[in-house]
Amino acid sequence: MGRHPAPALLDILRGEGVDRVFGNPGTTELPFLAALVDNEEAPEYVLGVHEGAVVSMADGYARATGRPAFVSLHIAAGLANGLIGLLNARRSRTPLVVMAGQQDRRHLQQDPMLSGDLVALAAPAVKATYDIQHARDLPLALRRAFALAVRPPAGPVFLSVPMDLLAEDTEVDVPARTPPLRPTPAGGLDRAAVLLGAAARPVIVAGDGVGREDAMAALVRTAETCGAPVHHQPMADHLDFPTTHPLYAGMLPPRHDAIRTALAPYDTVLIAGAHAFTPHHYSPGPALPPGITVVQLDSDPDEIGRNFPADHGVVGALRPSLDRLAELLRERVSERTAKIRVLRACDRHTVERERAEAAARAAYSPAPLAPWAAAHAVARGLPPGAAVVEEAITVGLLLRRLVHLDRPGSYTHTVGGGLGWGIGAAVGRALAEPGRPVVAVLGDGCALFGLQGLWSAARYAAPVLFVVMSNGAYRTLQNTYEAMGGNGPCPGTELGRLDFTQAARFFGIDAVRAESADHLRELVGRAGELAGPMLVDVPLR
Repeated sequence: MGRHPAPALLDILRGEGVDRVFGNPGTTELPFLAALVDNEEAPEYVLGVHEGAVVSMADGYARATGRPAFVSLHIAAGLANGLIGLLNARRSRTPLVVMAGQQDRRHLQQDPMLSGDLVALAAPAVKATYDIQHARDLPLALRRAFALAVRPPAGPVFLSVPMDLLAEDTEVDVPARTPPLRPTPAGGLDRAAVLLGAAARPVIVAGDGVGREDAMAALVRTAETCGAPVHHQPMADHLDFPTTHPLYAGMLPPRHDAIRTALAPYDTVLIAGAHAFTPHHYSPGPALPPGITVVQLDSDPDEIGRNFPADHGVVGALRPSLDRLAELLRERVSERTAKIRVLRACDRHTVERERAEAAARAAYSPAPLAPWAAAHAVARGLPPGAAVVEEAITVGLLLRRLVHLDRPGSYTHTVGGGLGWGIGAAVGRALAEPGRPVVAVLGDGCALFGLQGLWSAARYAAPVLFVVMSNGAYRTLQNTYEAMGGNGPCPGTELGRLDFTQAARFFGIDAVRAESADHLRELVGRAGELAGPMLVDVPLR
């Protein structure tokens, strides 16, 4: 039995598990909005007052639920506003299905107001685009979009849908949903186990594929079985290995020379679900030290050998692959050998952690705070089970070294680099996981880019603690400028002292300024008691 285009669209959304639409509407979305009103089972419409916040909320929601989130944008201008979020989502491999309303086809050739080439605009920021010109094509394209959004490498998929198409008085067929493929282990794991089992000094790099595919527990078993220390990939977007584990060796720096130095003591490395090490600043030479044996595992076949040669590459779902690899390693690495390696790593990592802990604790003072002290206060104040959404470029690097986290999904970041993601992403996460404390740690520059997201936080009473690290500058840019030998102050990097409590109150959000490191720790500790959003302004030295 056929359906009209708009009800057919809602049928597919419901079948794909979509319970919220993240959007900012305009005239070209009116047929879609009318369909939401007419359908009692339609998903809730979550409003953002800027498309940057809209896409960021969807990003946070998709990561928390593990399902593609659905985004509705308005025409060329709305799509352009949302592009920064789509670039982040593509880089972070967040599955989104994004629909933008196009102008009415009956006068599109006359270049009417608001029209534009939506597909050309979206194409560089998404995995695929669909330009829908016939109502009969919409259901099939939408099914494809949801399937493609989660297929490795996951990411956003875009559809351009003319407003008159959704209002057509015609019936279309709704294809049934194909169940997702069952995750299967990679082939060739026997050879991977031989190489890792023969290693005298194995090491593992945990990529964000581990966090995305809920494979952290399987990676822990693999690491423990062969006694291999584990590094997070540079600027990891997820918690891919427990920071409390004795084998956790910290995050690799985002430079090839530093990665090479960190991995030099080892003879064999397992790289699991990492996107080519994502360097930030250029340094000459390869990321891997000479002579190291490389075993690479990924669910995306294009990653194998992409930026560095792999002695053995295997493709498959990470969780079952790592579970199988752990079983195979038990036959090749004695329990005694693994325990000795774990104890040695524990001793080494304990010294490093205690040194960082002591330096941060010694920096405690009244405000303005030293960055080490601010990061430590947040890390030690986090309530049990908290989810950290981090977009604090300089303080975030310190926070990563101090957090004690072991629950999947408890740390998220975007390596996409488009500022303004953190506020919206935290709201999306809070909507997806009611009852879980959410703490958003933001740089002041990042907060300024995404400030409109506070409107949605207030509107939906999202219980998020927004912690703004306010140093009055684009500090990471200043640091890089100084490292490059820049003379004098770096132009365009001073923001001045800003009062973010006033910005929060403008949106109707309670706010307070941290008076000391102990005060900040106390405020973070109460994040689990929030019934709505709250902002903490943290003055930094």
